[in-house]
Amino acid sequence: MVKRSREALWALLRALDILGCTIWLAPLYIVGLADRPTGRMMVSTYVGKALANGHQWARCAAWVIDRLAMLCGDQPNHCARSWEKRKGEAD
Repeated sequence: MVKRSREALWALLRALDILGCTIWLAPLYIVGLADRPTGRMMVSTYVGKALANGHQWARCAAWVIDRLAMLCGDQPNHCARSWEKRKGEAD
C-alpha cells in the first residue's frame, strides 16, 4: 500500500510539474519569448534545454531545481540530465 501511494504521488507530482511548465510557457509563447508549450515537458527539462542553449537565467533556475532534486535523492545536474534524456523526443 505504501509503494502504491508513493507511485500515485509521484505521478501526480509529474502531472503538476507539466501543468506548471505549460502555464509558465503559454503567456511567454504568446508574446514571442518562449517555445511553443507542448503539454508534455517538465520545468526541469525546459530549464535544461535553455541551459544547453546558453541562456543566463537558466543557470540560476537550474541551480535551484538541481538542489531541490538532490534533496529528494536525485543526482547532481538534474536539469541538464533531464534535457539530455529527452532532447531526441519529438516536440
